[in-house]
Amino acid sequence: MCAFCAVFSGIPHWTETGTNAGESERVSGGRDWRLQRNGRVALVNKILEFYGCKVADWMTENYVVNSLRGRSEIVNYLPQIWTTVENIAQKPTDPLDPELLDFLRAKISVQPTP
Repeated sequence: MCAFCAVFSGIPHWTETGTNAGESERVSGGRDWRLQRNGRVALVNKILEFYGCKVADWMTENYVVNSLRGRSEIVNYLPQIWTTVENIAQKPTDPLDPELLDFLRAKISVQPTP
């Protein structure tokens, strides 16, 4: 299904289907659903700090990506965050970037296994 059709059908994005957001009685935003969404936002923010950006939940339907320089954009789904960060930060988002991985290791104090 295309993203445009999904918006009108009310079906959650596939990135949400592994959570209880896919359960029809909770799609409107129960406590557990909001806690899981807030957890995803917190995790993404740990990564986005490397790029000088931050994401926030907006009315439990969208996300707002902000840069430290004051730029912001609204996105609908988690995967759109990465493209938006690339545009705002003017830096490619590479999950295997050694500098990013070192940053995350230092942030969570985990050492790589040999």
